[in-house]
Amino acid sequence: MMKRYALLAAAALLASACASTPAAAPGPSAEPEPAAPAAPAASSVLENMAATTHWAADERLLPQDPILALVKTGGSVNAPAGLSMTCNPDNGRITARLGKQPASKAGQEATYTLRLGAAAEKLDGRFVASPRTGDADFVFPLESVTLRTMAQLDTVSFVTDAGDVQWTLVRDPNTAVTNAKYVASLKDLNSASQNYLVFCNPK
Repeated sequence: MMKRYALLAAAALLASACASTPAAAPGPSAEPEPAAPAAPAASSVLENMAATTHWAADERLLPQDPILALVKTGGSVNAPAGLSMTCNPDNGRITARLGKQPASKAGQEATYTLRLGAAAEKLDGRFVASPRTGDADFVFPLESVTLRTMAQLDTVSFVTDAGDVQWTLVRDPNTAVTNAKYVASLKDLNSASQNYLVFCNPK
C-alpha cells in the first residue's frame, strides 16, 4: 500500500514540474529577402551618333543649293548623316530631309511631329526614295523661325505619324536617350544655321 502511495506522489511531482517549465521561445523570425533591383529600361536606340556628329553649312556653287547638314566627324555636307536642309536662294524657302525611312514608304505622305521642348509642330511631308542610301527620306518644308528655335534647345525630337520617336538630337552627347531609334548631335547647329540662313537670304 505504501509503495502505491509513493508512486502516485512521484507522478504528481513530475506533472507539476512539467507544468511549470516555460515554453520554448519561438526562433528568430526570418529576415525578408531584399527586393531584386529593377531591370534597366529597355532601349529602342539602333544607332547613337551623339558623340560623332555635328552640323555644317555650305553655300555651294550653282546649280546646287545652299545646304545645312548633320555630318559625321570628318564627313561632308554632301553625305549627310541622316538630316539635311537645302533652300531656294531666290525665295529663301527651306526643304528639310529626314533620312533612314523605310524604302517601302516612298511616294506616300505623312504628318510627323517636331518636339521643341514643351512645344511641338506638325510637319506635313512625303517620302522620297534616296538613291544615295537605298532607303527613303521624309521631305518637308521648314520655317526659318523653327530652325532658329531648334538651334537654341538642348533636345529636339522627330516623332512619326505612328507616335514613335524616331530621331532625337541632343546638345550634350552624354544625355540618356532610350526611346528613339536614332540619336545625333545639336553641336554647332547654332553657328552653322546662322551661316546657312545668310546663304538662303534672297539676293
